[in-house]
Amino acid sequence: MCEPTATRTVEVTNPQGVHARAATLIAEGVRRHQSQVALQKGSMRVDGTEVLQILSLGAAPGDQVVLEATGEDAHAVLDCLEELFTSNFHDEPSTPT
Repeated sequence: MCEPTATRTVEVTNPQGVHARAATLIAEGVRRHQSQVALQKGSMRVDGTEVLQILSLGAAPGDQVVLEATGEDAHAVLDCLEELFTSNFHDEPSTPT
């Protein structure tokens, strides 16, 4: 039986790109689901559960990242990840002091 596969393309809008905390949030989001997830930028493809691999993409503001999930909750995990990207990984806007 074939596992459902879904893909989604997201744009990095966070001014700091996909930084360490963002990569950790991505990996944690993937681990809360059953599906296997890969992230791809250009020709580089990495495991969505590996923080260092996610960081190795070097995803900067304006970059497109393709998310691919395979498993029963493929759409749910992609919804979770898309929300992280669109919310700029819940980063608080910096306030001048």
